[in-house]
This record gives sequence, structure tokens and C-alpha cells, in this order.
Amino acid sequence: MAKSFYFTIQSWMLEEMGMPLQDVAVFAYINGLTNSEELGKQGWHGSKRKLADVMHVKPSTMNDILNRLQQRGYIRFHNGYIISNFHRELPQKKEIVRNPGTLGVSEGDKMSF
Repeated sequence: MAKSFYFTIQSWMLEEMGMPLQDVAVFAYINGLTNSEELGKQGWHGSKRKLADVMHVKPSTMNDILNRLQQRGYIRFHNGYIISNFHRELPQKKEIVRNPGTLGVSEGDKMSF
């Protein structure tokens, strides 16, 4: 059974790449495969036609998208793989520091906020 996989379109992809959503979605998919620890960080390995099927676009549309991504330097083709040229870590989760309640608890109220 194949491992399940999901990908994330991050806000920087939409804001900084300056590309249509369909192009960004293909990039995000390839980027996710390239950076997935569980899947061996290999990128997309398969035909462009199969990638078009996975992303629900026509093969000619997929060729256009991949050409645009390659021309902009976002992806590269290497040993039968399509690999993302980017690796950005998600921001570290910040620890939430809560004020323990400087107002105190009133006499009739047993629950603090």
C-alpha cells in the first residue's frame, strides 16, 4: 500500500512566487515530495502525464506549468525526478506565555481566568 501524502500551499508561495494558483499548487506538491522525510526527500518520480492526472490538469497544461516553474528556477529535473529548489522551514511554534492572573480571584469566584 502506498503511503498517504498531503501537501501545503504556504502563504509565502502565494505572496512571493507571483504565479497563478494552479502553478503554485503544482510547485507545493513537488516541494512537499522533495522535503518529505517519510517519503525519502526525492521529489516527484514519474511521468509528467501521471503528475497531470494526480493534479487533475491536462498533460499540455502540466507541461506549461512545469516549464514556467523551471524557467523561474523553482524546480529542476534530475535523474528522472522533478525536485524543488526551495526548502523553507515552517516558523517554530512560539511558546505562549500567559499572565497568571494579576487581578486575583474575587471571594465568591473559585475559578481563575
